[in-house]
Amino acid sequence: MKFTPELSFAGGRVRPLTYDDADVLLAIYQQPEIPGQRVPDNKDQMTRMVDYSVQMAATQRGMIWLLEVGADDVYEVQGMVSAYDWQPSNLRVMMRVDGLPALSDEHRAAALQTCMDFMAQKYHLRNFAYQWIAGQKDSIKSVLETVGFTAAARLRDGWRMGDSEFADVIQYHLLRAEAKPVPGRLGEQDNPGQNLEKSFSNKDGEA
Repeated sequence: MKFTPELSFAGGRVRPLTYDDADVLLAIYQQPEIPGQRVPDNKDQMTRMVDYSVQMAATQRGMIWLLEVGADDVYEVQGMVSAYDWQPSNLRVMMRVDGLPALSDEHRAAALQTCMDFMAQKYHLRNFAYQWIAGQKDSIKSVLETVGFTAAARLRDGWRMGDSEFADVIQYHLLRAEAKPVPGRLGEQDNPGQNLEKSFSNKDGEA
């Protein structure tokens, strides 16, 4: 059963991980964007990551997409988008993009926006967070601002880079403005508790 959908954006798509992606996942982690991130040394770890991505999505703990740039079934893997620390009761999730050097800021922003839009529409998540680690590309901060994030706090020495080295973390937040779904009695709505576009002032749906 598929829990993570394929989604299109301008210039590419994001799609669920498969076991055939072990090599490209290993290539992504061989060139980590985040300072101090451990580099895996075999594909077995990537296979376990595919299993983990399915388990996370099935239990609403997170989602992982492979980020591909291209069109017309000719795509090149350039990174991945992750949603983790998913807290359904708080409508909250943390986002992350791991990109290869070829990934442009434009495609990074489009992929991130598409994944957040999906999670907001499908699961009504409203509170999105993102952590920028000192040592990552400065342009990523501009990408985050482009899709609506605001820098909210700096965690000094909040990221461990080794036994004795640490990096600052800038915490970004985005609180989306969509109204929460309005619950209704069975038969009162055509899609109970899921329709964000419709007013439920009366049973006919008229405002």
